[in-house]
Amino acid sequence: MPLRVTGLFAPIKELTLLRRHFLASLALLPALPFSAHAAKSEFSIGIYPGTGKADVPAWDFRTWAMPFAQALGATLDAKCTPTLFRSIKHITRSMEDGRMDLYFVPPSVAVAALDNKYSPVARVRDQATGMLVRRKGATVTTVALTEKESWLDVMARYTLKRNKQAVANFINLKTQEDVMLAMQRDYAQAGSLRSKLADELVGKGEYEIWYPLPTTPDFTLMASDHFNAAEQDKLGAAAVALSPEVIQSLQKTIHSKVTGFAIDKQADYKMIKQAIKEAGY
Repeated sequence: MPLRVTGLFAPIKELTLLRRHFLASLALLPALPFSAHAAKSEFSIGIYPGTGKADVPAWDFRTWAMPFAQALGATLDAKCTPTLFRSIKHITRSMEDGRMDLYFVPPSVAVAALDNKYSPVARVRDQATGMLVRRKGATVTTVALTEKESWLDVMARYTLKRNKQAVANFINLKTQEDVMLAMQRDYAQAGSLRSKLADELVGKGEYEIWYPLPTTPDFTLMASDHFNAAEQDKLGAAAVALSPEVIQSLQKTIHSKVTGFAIDKQADYKMIKQAIKEAGY
C-alpha cells in the first residue's frame, strides 16, 4: 500500500519551500556599499609607522595615535580604533584581506593599498625626501637598506640603477638606526636614510652625500572603496582640519615630518610603483 503524505507533514513541506524561496531571493540582492550597511558605529585604521619608528612601544603608539583616529571617526559619527603594524609584510597582507577600513602608511605601502581597492584621501603636506650616504673615500661594495619594499629600499635601488652604479651586496635591516649602525661598524660603506638622519650623519664629518633620492608623496591616508565619495571627502577634510595638538601627537608615531595634511587624490605614485617592480618585489 503506497505511503501517503498526511496533513501532519504538510506544514513542514511548506516551510521548506518558503526557506528555499527566501535563500534564492537573498542571492539576488546586490552587495551593499559600506555606507548602506546598518549604521556602522565603529571602523578601524591600520598604521605602519615606517622604518624610523617600527619599534615604538604599543602603549605609546596607541596614546599618540588615538587623537588622530578619534578625529577621523568623529567626522562620520563613529568610533575609529588605531592598529599598529610593525612590518610591511604584515600590513600588506592585511590589505589583501581588506581587514582595515583606513590605512595611514608610507608611500611604498600606499602603492600596495592602491592595488587592493583603497584610495588616497589625504597625504601629509611634506614630501618624502632621502639620501644615499657613503663613507668618505670608501669603495662601495655593500649598501645598507631598510626593510624590503620600504621607500628607502626601493628608491635607493632605483637611484643606483639610474646612475649606473653596480653594487655587489645589499643588506636589508629593520630600521634606519640599524642602517647607520651597519655603516659605523663598516658592515656597509653606504646606506639609504631619510633626509633628517642623513644630514645628522653627514654633519659628523666622516660621511658624504652620494646621491639624493627622488622626491615623492609621503605618508598617505588611504580609505577603503567601501566608503562612498562623500565619506572619503569628509575623511580627507577631517585630516586637513586636524588641530596642531593632534598633529604633534601623530608626529610621535611616525618617522617622517608632519606639519599638516593636504588633499591630493591625484598624487603620483607611478615612480614608486616602477621602483618596486624593478626591485623584483
